[in-house]
Amino acid sequence: MFRPDGILMDERFEIAERAAGQSPARAEMARVPQMRRCATTMLRYHGLMPMSDEVALVIGELVGNAIVHNHRGPLVTVQLRVAGRRLIVAVGTSKASGRPVLRQPGPDAEHGRGLRLVDGIAQGRGGRWGVDAAGEGVTVWCSLPLDGAPG
Repeated sequence: MFRPDGILMDERFEIAERAAGQSPARAEMARVPQMRRCATTMLRYHGLMPMSDEVALVIGELVGNAIVHNHRGPLVTVQLRVAGRRLIVAVGTSKASGRPVLRQPGPDAEHGRGLRLVDGIAQGRGGRWGVDAAGEGVTVWCSLPLDGAPG
């Protein structure tokens, strides 16, 4: 079982700076499933497997957004930590290209639903999510009750 108030996962990787609108490299996008697998493994190890599907979706969306929407590079951080009776998922960038916002995409839009998914998971489990900016960086976090109860 996990230690109360402990870090379960703390990963960091670099992404290349690129022109606005330019797609990230495949190797960078490969970090998305890698971080999902890492999170699932850590949750299993710490006895939190019942949360793993939802946490993997949150990690996938937040890491994907950090890579796709941040063209300034260079560092992305991914952290899972227990704080009291909550699991905190946090994905940050050292240089943000903008502040993430919840969008209302049209029915034919190909993008813009990621934070809606995070919002739905957070609300469905009695949690919440938000965005913190510090210096040039930004961190998007999601806080979920360990037992699914509001808190």
